[in-house]
Amino acid sequence: MKTAQISRRKFMQLTSVSGACLVVGCVPNSVGESIANLSAINPVGLNQFISIDNLGKVILYNHRPEMGQGVYQAIPMILAEELEVEIKQVEIRQSEADSKLYGDQRVVGSRTIRSEFEKMRKMGAAAKEMLTSAAAQKWKVNVRECSAKNGIVTHSSGKTLSYGELVEAASKLSAPENPTLKDPKDFKIIGQSIKRQDAPLKTNGSAKFGIDMQTPGMLYASIERSPVWLGKAISYDKDAALAINGVKHVLTTSRQVYGRKIEGVAVIADNYWAAFKGRQALNVVWDNKGLDKISSETIMQDFRQESQKKGDVLHEKGDAEAVFNNSNDIIVSSYELPYQSHVPMEPMNVIASVKENSAEYWGSTQNPNGMRSYLSKKYNIPPENVKINYTFMGGGFGRRSMTDILEEAADLSKQTGAPIKVVWTREDDQTQGPFRNCSLNVCRAVLDKDGNISALEHKVIAQEIGKQSGNDTKAGRQLMGGITTGYSIPNVAIRGVLQKRHVPISYWRAVYHSTNPFAHESFIDELATKAGKDPLAFRLAMLQDHPRFKRVLEEIARLTNWYDSKKAGIGRGLAMVERSGAHFAMVVEVANENNRVKPLRVTTIIDVGICVNPDIVRAQTEGSVVMGLTAAYGGLTVKEGRIVEQNFNSYPLVKFSECPEIVTHVLPGTAEPDGAGEAGLPTLAPALANAIFDLTGKRIRKMPMDLGGLV
Repeated sequence: MKTAQISRRKFMQLTSVSGACLVVGCVPNSVGESIANLSAINPVGLNQFISIDNLGKVILYNHRPEMGQGVYQAIPMILAEELEVEIKQVEIRQSEADSKLYGDQRVVGSRTIRSEFEKMRKMGAAAKEMLTSAAAQKWKVNVRECSAKNGIVTHSSGKTLSYGELVEAASKLSAPENPTLKDPKDFKIIGQSIKRQDAPLKTNGSAKFGIDMQTPGMLYASIERSPVWLGKAISYDKDAALAINGVKHVLTTSRQVYGRKIEGVAVIADNYWAAFKGRQALNVVWDNKGLDKISSETIMQDFRQESQKKGDVLHEKGDAEAVFNNSNDIIVSSYELPYQSHVPMEPMNVIASVKENSAEYWGSTQNPNGMRSYLSKKYNIPPENVKINYTFMGGGFGRRSMTDILEEAADLSKQTGAPIKVVWTREDDQTQGPFRNCSLNVCRAVLDKDGNISALEHKVIAQEIGKQSGNDTKAGRQLMGGITTGYSIPNVAIRGVLQKRHVPISYWRAVYHSTNPFAHESFIDELATKAGKDPLAFRLAMLQDHPRFKRVLEEIARLTNWYDSKKAGIGRGLAMVERSGAHFAMVVEVANENNRVKPLRVTTIIDVGICVNPDIVRAQTEGSVVMGLTAAYGGLTVKEGRIVEQNFNSYPLVKFSECPEIVTHVLPGTAEPDGAGEAGLPTLAPALANAIFDLTGKRIRKMPMDLGGLV
């Protein structure tokens, strides 16, 4: 929902006839930069985080896109805590998109609460102090004699004034540069599982998603692209498409995916069905340049060959190579993972309107200001003339952080002069990508005479998101995401072998944390077995200097009765990881059901520091587990240069009937909040694989996992 921006003069004119409104905001020093103080706060400012009318109505603005992760509620909860109002008594609205006013508005990497926590607390605290000061001035008393609670300022004598009664006077005061923040022990809202205000909107159908958006004069586009990436159109039947009733244009277009141009032929019509039928009539002939020869098998064969290279050092401690050179008993295991699709329930879609000196966007995006920046730079339009209307998202998982689908819609709008709505089919989503990377992980280690790890090497052979084009062949630290370096192993080497492939990859929930821990935490279990030690105790012995990992492991042991006598017929597996600052441990329990491994229970422990809303964290964790199960059971297969699994019939999601019981415990914390949106996913695959070994004695080193025929 968009907020109006008005001058101070206009504000005073309006409030003189319709009531006062206090607005508190801050302007970052630069995009994405945190505020060190509130010197930039303007009581009727440009940036509206908090507004209060003279009747006492409080509106709190969330300035980050909502894709199910809970920021729509969490940001206002932080504001309300310091403002001293009940969250259930306020109205939550989505802010506009404007990097000059709000800074970085992206929702990626579980960063929102981590980056906004202190700033939002200062927002609320500053507004409260302004209201309290206004009351003190009205009563002609010392402000220290006044306190605020539940939207009311009270004097020590017992006199009270509501926020609504104070808002006009407060709007004339300057905001404090360093408002006093609450002691966390006094929090009444932060830390509570308060029901989300967006949940009813999404269940009663009133919530607007990108695919719901329309605008006058809009035309629909359905785009045919080569099923083999980077293919170019040789010919197509334009007349056959134009013969479909409702079709207006047949045009070529393109989008950029990490430095590579992806071409397409667009059919534009006055309704989606006509555009889609026209697309089917195109009969495009593609020049695939021999790229239709690759397959998952040839890709992995290349990776295995490349694994013979020493690789680039991403992290090193001690001299692992010297230990390997002097050992005759090196333990080696390799782990393979496939490409994965993002599969948001809302397929990719966007509306773009590009005119001579203005542009407008409608859609669901993780990166609203990235959309504005693209339109401004591409079409040489002043940023203030680019309007971004962003909505709720039906899932994102990193896919909606990109501008590529906007590039197509904007290009077609520029060519036709009309607003264009591009809607991808499920098959487009599944086959065009970009995807989660596939990878090969080669791990080797040496145990000393006491069964402790004396040296460990983890080598990642994979594509790197930021290096898909260009001449840079050196692996970057991005490739080592999710590999725990907190274990007290004296000699460690993390290496990367960068792979250049034309198959497009991008950010996918937890990114490289979604692949590397499968290898790393499985290998740690293998080493524990080789040493004849309990896998949890084996890890704890290496974490004495890492209190947060130690804490989550000790808690998971207690909650699952790990050290008690093992239940007959039940296999248990353990894994741990740190993602976005959050420390996470998981135990998966499995059993044999009709000669098939069946996951029974997933128990999780998460330490996120201060937790704004535990229910949101639990929901995020449960979603991560389900997505992790889907990735463990399935994957994308490349055959003849194209993706085989084109829809949910061949790329099935985990069903309710297949989902194990998920028990999530959020540990109380006092540290600054960490990111909770992804930590539950990286541990699922290794914990499940370790549980399968515990039940069957068989090691799973390749995904997707086939749970049949193991017992």
